[in-house]
Amino acid sequence: MRRNTTNVVLLGSTGSIGVQTLDVLARLSQSGRESRVVALSARTNDTLLGEQIQATSPQVVSLSDPAGAQRLRRRFPGVTVLDGEDGPAKLASLDDVRIVVNAIVGAAGLSATLAALSRGRTVALANKESLVTGGELVRDALATAGGRLLPIDSEHSALLQCLDGGRRDDVRRLILTASGGPFLGMERAARAAVTAADALRHPTWSMGKRITIDSATLVNKAFEVIEAHYLFDVPYERISVLIHPASIVHSLVEFLDGSIIAQAATHDMRIPIQYALTYPERVDTGLPRLDLTELDRLEFRRLDEEEFPAFGTVLAAAREGKSAPAAVNAADEVLVSRFLRGDLPFDGLARGLALALEGWRAEFGGREQPLALADVQSADRWARAFAGAFDF
Repeated sequence: MRRNTTNVVLLGSTGSIGVQTLDVLARLSQSGRESRVVALSARTNDTLLGEQIQATSPQVVSLSDPAGAQRLRRRFPGVTVLDGEDGPAKLASLDDVRIVVNAIVGAAGLSATLAALSRGRTVALANKESLVTGGELVRDALATAGGRLLPIDSEHSALLQCLDGGRRDDVRRLILTASGGPFLGMERAARAAVTAADALRHPTWSMGKRITIDSATLVNKAFEVIEAHYLFDVPYERISVLIHPASIVHSLVEFLDGSIIAQAATHDMRIPIQYALTYPERVDTGLPRLDLTELDRLEFRRLDEEEFPAFGTVLAAAREGKSAPAAVNAADEVLVSRFLRGDLPFDGLARGLALALEGWRAEFGGREQPLALADVQSADRWARAFAGAFDF
């Protein structure tokens, strides 16, 4: 192995971000930036994980599903195969690893992020739940062990790039953009009748089912506000959201002198993935470029919280702090699953989140000081049961 080879652990390798990360790593290797994928993790897709093992030859892999893990052991006797929910955290703690890419979907990604940071690793973070549910814990881990977080989300990668254009002390506010999803401008009464198929037709991005539904309710954008708060240490009142249907400008930073720096790019997640892997350097992606002459106009409008009530509920949980965001996140995960099954109407997502936050206040409010991982896990379990049992 070459001395300058970067050892990478990829968690959530069979998801959309994981697959694109492997493509980026292959492209970087072709440009002379050698990397070695030493570990991969997935939840249940042992078929695709098997293909990735053949392509990358990792030392160890993890699959949450024991039956699938056993199939992999038979196919790849030279590879260590872990199973169970604690596998990703074990991979994140491996020796001689420079970068851990956390592309796990859901609250399960928090323990892996904390494990990597406790070893002083650089974490390229696509698992927004790490900061949504455990932002205080992540902040403490960064302060204790000296690891580093680099965002993969397009909006937060954009903020990172814009912030490099000025001093942090001169920042007035961070501005995230949101497409508004497929129902932008639709009357609230009409939203009750939309189907899962309607909600899954995102106008600009191709994503997993949960994040696509969360983009339709703007829950995902509220989660991104929480991420920005912890990533860049900016108070909530100085983080704004603008509706930008074209999704060309991913984020902006306004400085004290009135200047605004924006980052724009095509709709391709491989751009922010690569920037996290090569930061602070930039390398040719080989991807199609943004042609400004083809753009008709760039439209921005204020976010109407009455149109997107779930957005306000998530931010209310963020301001409550402690385990409130973890409870709302867990409730959202269950509610989205119920919506996709046809078990509740689209407007039930916002109503369910509001009720979950009220329930959290009654069950947990004011009792946690300081926040511990056990508090996050307890609130998560409670909210899942609440959201699963509530009769809409």
